[in-house]
Amino acid sequence: MRLPIVLILFALLAGCAGAPPPAPVPEPVKPTPPAPSEPVETRETRVIPEPANPTLPSTVADDATLANAFLQTYREQSLYNGRHPLQLSYDYRFVENRWSPRQDRLIMLFENAQGDSGFVAWSLNGDASATSLRLEDSQLGRRFALILRPARLCFAVDAARAPAWIGGRWVYDQQRPGTFECNGLTNRSAFKPGTRLPGLMGVYFREGDVVLLYDTREQRDLAAGILAQLFPNLVFNP
Repeated sequence: MRLPIVLILFALLAGCAGAPPPAPVPEPVKPTPPAPSEPVETRETRVIPEPANPTLPSTVADDATLANAFLQTYREQSLYNGRHPLQLSYDYRFVENRWSPRQDRLIMLFENAQGDSGFVAWSLNGDASATSLRLEDSQLGRRFALILRPARLCFAVDAARAPAWIGGRWVYDQQRPGTFECNGLTNRSAFKPGTRLPGLMGVYFREGDVVLLYDTREQRDLAAGILAQLFPNLVFNP
């Protein structure tokens, strides 16, 4: 009777030793809540046609007054990207206006104390127009614009001499023509990066347009008055 009992006990002990203890059940891992996303800022922009009221800087608006007034209002604007208008205002003095025979190209000529030439170069065809607008933008605030088409505007400094009209175009000094900053008909924007200008003007803007943008209506209307005086055939819209 003892042998079977011993065998049974041995079998039971062997079976207990061979079975591993049950693995502990892992606690469920709680998912990490997603980080709160930053609110996406929506930008609202409206462009509204608004008639300009051309005004002049003085009752006697001679060439020097017009040139200096245009430079002053241009350089005071905070959204332009460039320093040549500031240099022309402070380091140069106005000399004279030089026109092409058809009166559609203008060089506002300046000179500094060292005898270097600087200038504001305008190109406005006889059928050019100026569209007057008001920009309402949630980031830039309220601005006032003139869009010139077809047109080109350049500011140049550090030229060896003034350009001369030869063979139907302005000819610049070959060795030192000057350095240029342009608005219109150029791949480089005249405005600071991040402003999305001039693209914010929407359907009113085309590549190659000159966009004059001002902080106040009075500045825009002064620029319109200067352009109307210089280019009598310029058509203002609306």
